[in-house]
Amino acid sequence: MRSGSGSVWLAIGYIGAWILSMRIFGYFWKNRKLAINNAEPWFPENQAKKDYITLLQQTDPEATDEQLMKALLLRAMEGVVRVLSMREDKQVLSRLVKQGTVGDDVWTEFTLSEKELEAEIMAVIEEANTFKDGWGQTILQTASEIVMLEKNRQTEKELQAKKEANAREKALKEQRKEQTKAQNEKNREARKERERVKALEDLLKEDEVEKKKKSASSSPTSSKKK
Repeated sequence: MRSGSGSVWLAIGYIGAWILSMRIFGYFWKNRKLAINNAEPWFPENQAKKDYITLLQQTDPEATDEQLMKALLLRAMEGVVRVLSMREDKQVLSRLVKQGTVGDDVWTEFTLSEKELEAEIMAVIEEANTFKDGWGQTILQTASEIVMLEKNRQTEKELQAKKEANAREKALKEQRKEQTKAQNEKNREARKERERVKALEDLLKEDEVEKKKKSASSSPTSSKKK
């Protein structure tokens, strides 16, 4: 009886542990589903994709193939930009997640956006093949080249703007330096003039004192005392 009773309690304990583990699993799974459902997109709305779809659905008048291919290339360029951005973000984000600096919800948002971007790239390739056989194999390469070209132009423009800003700042410093120099020279001349005027006033005072002394010594009162 004791052996049977022990087996029963062992079975009850096993079932209780299993139920508890399932509840814990359900709790975390529910929170993960909520996190996934509430996850915000990593990127803002894809305007290039929206423009292409709008153009594709246009009926009066219908968009030409040339217009659609141009819009699709812009959509592919946006996809390339996002791929490059996510590559950079992934390295930084994975390190921050390991360090515990950011939560798992941020990583969830990122991975979901990454999957959406993969689906977007595949959609672009499929769309490209509907216009011209084999274009799907080259459209991303073309888009990448254009993106890099524009990026280089933007970098050159920023460097040029920085160079011009530095030149303006240097010229402004030189102007201020010259203004300060001119002001110092003006102050120095003004000080010299004040010193000259003071010296002249002192000299006049000394002459006046000497005249008074001479006048006093030559007066009749002074002669009688002698």
